[in-house]
Amino acid sequence: MTLTPLLESPQPQAEKPIPAPGPAPATHPPPDLDRPDIPRWLSPWLKRYPFLIRHPHPLCAHFTIVLMLATTFFNVLYLITGVQSFETAAFHCLGGGVLCTPATNLTGHFTRWLNYPGKLSQTMILEIRLSWALLAISLSAFIWRFLEPGILLSLSGVGIIYLFLVLSVAPLVTVIGFFGGMLTFPLGEK
Repeated sequence: MTLTPLLESPQPQAEKPIPAPGPAPATHPPPDLDRPDIPRWLSPWLKRYPFLIRHPHPLCAHFTIVLMLATTFFNVLYLITGVQSFETAAFHCLGGGVLCTPATNLTGHFTRWLNYPGKLSQTMILEIRLSWALLAISLSAFIWRFLEPGILLSLSGVGIIYLFLVLSVAPLVTVIGFFGGMLTFPLGEK
């Protein structure tokens, strides 16, 4: 065995140019901002601030997703460790998720109305129904925990029902996010 190849400097390779950043390809055409169903006062705002056309909903949705996942995560940590601050953190995340969910739902309706006019697809209908179910479940759990702070101290009876509610928000928000993502990045498209 010889060390010569290890000591030799590597041959210079041609550098590949780095592509310039640009907008991601759209999966559908931009909305017609001069449609008759768009109020006359709104159209100039959307033209001046194109961010408002697509981005408010993803902005709100990602906060809701993270806060609801964190609710489940911190409750599981509490159950494993018994450290009360994890349960408190879960309650705070649930509160944040409850505050963000209506904004997410409303911006979702606005984005759908603006970018996908016409009949709702089955995916949209499912996503809308699950989103309102998420709000109902998370709000119920939040109010319940607010009124009964020690609900998870005893894992029996109503404590189990509460635990089921807070653990159900993670799979629910995951499914909602999956279907929402399918609208932006449909399966089967490259």
